Amino acid sequence: MTIMPSDLPLKSTGVAEELQDAVADAFPLFEAVQGLSRLGVRVEFTVAPSKILATITVTPDAVQVLPALLESLDEARPGALPTGQLIVKGSMCQRTVTLTVLIPFGWVTPAELAVLTGTGDADPSGLL
Repeated sequence: MTIMPSDLPLKSTGVAEELQDAVADAFPLFEAVQGLSRLGVRVEFTVAPSKILATITVTPDAVQVLPALLESLDEARPGALPTGQLIVKGSMCQRTVTLTVLIPFGWVTPAELAVLTGTGDADPSGLL
């Protein structure tokens, strides 16, 4: 999937039609995100020219989904926010979607997160 920025002149009728199409397309996405929300996972999308950013926040009640979620990321890289909260950055969809996964405070140590993302060596059997 390739996302191309548009530099064509804007026409009000065309913009209105595109907006209606985007809103109609958003409903299946809304249903999927609602399902995740019931599991304790919040997803926030930001769409910009040529890229999509998704911020995934996992609550302590949903930590069991983290290993599968992190395994699905391409080029997963653990890190930390200035607040000390651990995060994992990665991509999906041929690297056109960038994802940031926020890990609940205290769920894992930085060393354990490195094991979960495949960037560190240890026995992961005691992590779950």
